[in-house]
Amino acid sequence: MADLASIDWERPLTELHDNNAKILRRLSSDKTLLRRLIVGARDDEYLWAKCEEDIVEDKIVLWDNLDNGIRIRLRMSTRPQQRLAHSHRFSFTNLVMRGQYIHWHYDKLDSFNETTKLEDVVTSAQHVDRHGDIFSIHHEAMHSTPFPDFGTVSLVLRGNPVKDRAPVMFKEPRGRAEFIAQGGDLEVEPDHAREGAFFWRVGEDRESTQRRAERQMSPAKLDYWVETLERFGLL
Repeated sequence: MADLASIDWERPLTELHDNNAKILRRLSSDKTLLRRLIVGARDDEYLWAKCEEDIVEDKIVLWDNLDNGIRIRLRMSTRPQQRLAHSHRFSFTNLVMRGQYIHWHYDKLDSFNETTKLEDVVTSAQHVDRHGDIFSIHHEAMHSTPFPDFGTVSLVLRGNPVKDRAPVMFKEPRGRAEFIAQGGDLEVEPDHAREGAFFWRVGEDRESTQRRAERQMSPAKLDYWVETLERFGLL
């Protein structure tokens, strides 16, 4: 892992995709190394602080060298996810190791923020990303990749963040139709939301100590994922 060459994410993603895909495929096929990285994250204070439990997914950071433009992490869906139109703070390449995404792409808007109307976010394409598929997304692209069910697992290679925060809009409601206010904080993903509700995803440096503690993965949850990934045949 330490020998991975640096990635210049300023280059076109079309030029980076094949190399990124090669890295992800090699790692996903090396079950011994993958297990070692997952278990080792718990003993690395820096990586462990980035391992998270969230509303619809958990994340385990396996490798981080942002000097070389490289962070690799596992994403595991914990329940079905609503369709969220969003962009990212960074560009990335994603390998679907298990399950699938229903993938929507949206027309680019001049501005995408709290004032954007639901009907202004127009679908330009739709497809399904299944086990073995790899896609790369530029940080300016707007899309949705909801998990239709539990147990979708992805290996993600991402670059350095180029924004402090990234916008997200609910294209369908979460939990129930009416929006449950989250104390006015638009930088926290809501447990329940109406169609058209908006929030911002931010980096850990913008999150409060309480918020980081709420999202911190527990050792028991990591053990659960090791067992579950074994059962899925991924380790």
